[in-house]
Amino acid sequence: MTGAPRTAAGRIAGFDLARAIAIFGMVTVNFRVVLADSDGPEWLERLADQIDGRAAALFVFLAGLGISLLSAHSRASGEAAAIRADRLTLLKRALFLFIIGLAFRRIWEFNILHFYGVYLFLAALVLTVSNRMLIALGVVAAAIFPALYLVLPAQFGIPFWDTTAALTARDIAIDVFFQGYHPLFPWLAFLFAGMIIGRLDVGDRHIRRLMLWGGIALALAAEAIAFALLGIGLLKTLLNIAPAIAIEPVADNFGTEPYPPMPLFVAVGIGWAMAVSSLCLSAGERWNGKVWLTPFIHAGQLALTVYIVHGSIAIWALDWIGLGGQHSTAWALGYAVLFYAVIVLLATLWRRRFARGPIETVMRRLTGSRKSEILPEGVAAA
Repeated sequence: MTGAPRTAAGRIAGFDLARAIAIFGMVTVNFRVVLADSDGPEWLERLADQIDGRAAALFVFLAGLGISLLSAHSRASGEAAAIRADRLTLLKRALFLFIIGLAFRRIWEFNILHFYGVYLFLAALVLTVSNRMLIALGVVAAAIFPALYLVLPAQFGIPFWDTTAALTARDIAIDVFFQGYHPLFPWLAFLFAGMIIGRLDVGDRHIRRLMLWGGIALALAAEAIAFALLGIGLLKTLLNIAPAIAIEPVADNFGTEPYPPMPLFVAVGIGWAMAVSSLCLSAGERWNGKVWLTPFIHAGQLALTVYIVHGSIAIWALDWIGLGGQHSTAWALGYAVLFYAVIVLLATLWRRRFARGPIETVMRRLTGSRKSEILPEGVAAA
């Protein structure tokens, strides 16, 4: 990873660019969910469907990359004190995100921040385990959710689609592990995949090519499997031999949609995250410092602030100007593009005077870090 091109502040430009793309994807998805109540052109709906869940998966994947970057020196040296310091940094940021995430959950039900806090807490625990162990943990994380999906609603009356913002210990646990929009299982798989990739030398063009084509192959293979089982009715044909089995619950286990997040969705999300990360790293290497690219890098550096603003001020603003309520998909996506354009401009102006975004600054002051700016704010921002 040491060969990756960096900004003057020591950050890896391609990572910040990838975060900018991820935050734009999440903005479009969330605005569509909240603001749209009527379908647009079929091509637009299909395009929006492809972003749904994938953008958030990219955010979590990038967090894994950032964690590996954070711990690269301590893991290489094997120094116990350095490893403890890195773990402490992650644990403090995990607590910060968990607390503000639960608070933000009260006004933005699609919030990912409290999940992020739990992801970072567990990442601190497995910071130095082998890649083989991370792969095993990722597979287990992806495999557990289908079991929960089949057992919890039927046996305990906990439906997946009935999310809640209540803050009782029981409701928080159910939200984090099952009902939430980014439950621990299987979303930890994206984090662990990012940690594995982050341990590679992504400054090596050969590694990036493997990331790109391997990611595309993984995503397309998962989509092909889902299409074969669901699109051409193969699963239904197979189930004809056992007509007592309801097809919908079984079919859910073979979809690539983010809700419910089944193993094929995880494979697609990891694949596209690898591919997008590879392209962004290459773009950062080739065009870092270009005037047209720098604003997007700045937006990625303020990802935590942008995320909170989009789920609060950007939605409230519509009521202030009398445009609250439901609209078409095209309207919602157009508003997302307009909001993002304004955010890119504001992020650029902000970064001319300040090193970090406002929420990023609060996080850094409360949690601290012995690292330089090389530590991606995206470890806590997505």
